[in-house]
Amino acid sequence: MIKIYPTTFKGTLEAPASKAHAQRLLFASALPNTATLVTNVPECEDINTTLQCLLDFGCTIEKHGETEIKVLPFAKTNPVPTADFNFRESGTTAHLAIPLAAAFGITANCKAAGNLIKRPLIPLSSRMAIRGVTFTGFNMPMTMKGMLQPGEYVFAGDEGSQYISGALMALPLLRDDSVIKLSSPIVDPAFIEITIDTLKQFGITIEETEDGFKIPGKQIYQTPGKVETITDWGLAAMWACAGCLSRSDSDLVEVTGLDSSSPQLYRDFKSVMSLLCHDVKYLNIDASKSPNLACLYAILAASKGSGLDIKGVPQLRYKETNRMKAVAECIKALGASANATEDGIHIEEQKAFDYAEGTKLNCMGDPWIFMSLALSAGCLPKPVILDDEHCADKIYKGFLKDYEALGGKYEIL
Repeated sequence: MIKIYPTTFKGTLEAPASKAHAQRLLFASALPNTATLVTNVPECEDINTTLQCLLDFGCTIEKHGETEIKVLPFAKTNPVPTADFNFRESGTTAHLAIPLAAAFGITANCKAAGNLIKRPLIPLSSRMAIRGVTFTGFNMPMTMKGMLQPGEYVFAGDEGSQYISGALMALPLLRDDSVIKLSSPIVDPAFIEITIDTLKQFGITIEETEDGFKIPGKQIYQTPGKVETITDWGLAAMWACAGCLSRSDSDLVEVTGLDSSSPQLYRDFKSVMSLLCHDVKYLNIDASKSPNLACLYAILAASKGSGLDIKGVPQLRYKETNRMKAVAECIKALGASANATEDGIHIEEQKAFDYAEGTKLNCMGDPWIFMSLALSAGCLPKPVILDDEHCADKIYKGFLKDYEALGGKYEIL
C-alpha cells in the first residue's frame, strides 16, 4: 500500500516512451526474416510479458542497454507447433499474439492473471472462430487451434482498437485478401493509426476503405533494420494536467521530447484543464480524444465539487477493469456522488471532498486509476491510501521515481 500526501507538482520531465507503440514494433520485429533493433523501449511489466511471448514464438531476444532490444525472428517455414503463452495482465499482448499465432497455425495454450482472466475474448475470438480457428473457451485459460483463414471480419468500433490491431497485423500473412468492416466508428482511432504506421515501417500495405480496411494477402514483413518507439502523448498529458493544478504560473510541469506529428491524440487536454483549474459548477466533457485522462478529469472535478458528465469513452468498460465504474467507487469513498454511464461517468455537484484522513482506495489493478489518484494530490485536502504501490509498473515502471522528482510526496506502508 502507498500513502499519497497533498502536494504541488512542478519541474521538467522527458516524455515517457509509448508502451502501445513498442509492443507493436516488437511483434512486427518477430515477423521478417532478419533481425530488427527496437530503441527507446519503455520498462514495464506489459513489455516484459510481450518479450516472453516472443520467446514462446521461438524468437531470440537480445537486450542492448536499458532501452534497446534486438529481436531475431522465428522461423516462418517451421514455426513451433505449440506455444504456451502466459499473458499475465497484458491485454494488448494477448490481442496481438493470438491472431498472429493462428496465422501460422500454431496451437496456443493461453493463460492470464488478474483482471485479464475476467475479460472475454469474444470480440476477437468470435470472428476468428468462423475463419478456421477453434477455442476451448472465450476466457482464459483456454486453448486455440487451427489455421486462420482470409475473408471478411466485422468489428464494432467501440469493442476496442486492440482487437482490430491484432487482425491488421495477422491478416496480411494469409494466402488471400481479407477485409475488415466496421459496424460502428472506431472510438480509439489513434491506436489503429499507430498499428498501420508500424506496418508501413515493415513494408505491409493496408488499404483504408469507406467502412473499414482491405488487407492484401501474401505480404512479407521486411525489417527496416532499426526502429524507434515514439513518446507517449497520453502519459505526457497526464503529467501536464498535474502541473495545471499548481498554485502559480511559475509552478508548472513541462514535458519535453514529444513529436507533434505523432498520430496519438491527447492534444485537446489543455481546454479541459483550463476549466478544471477554476471553480466551475458543471462541466460536460467529450473525452473521446483523451480517453486515458477521463479518470483524472473525473477525480479533479469531483474534488472541487463540480458537477460533471464525461462521455465518449465506452471502451473504458473493457480495460483492466470497468474503469469508469471503478473510478466512481473511488469518488464515492472520498465523499462525493458519482455513477458510471454507458460511455463515461456522471458526477453530482456537491461540496468539495469530505473524507477521513487515510481513506483507502481500491485501484482494481488499473494503472491509469492509480496514477490519476496519485496525481490528484494537487487538489486533495487530506492524504489517501492506495491499495497497491506497484500498480503503475504494469505500463510505467518509473512512475513513482518521476512522481517524486516533480514534487510528489508518498509513503510506502
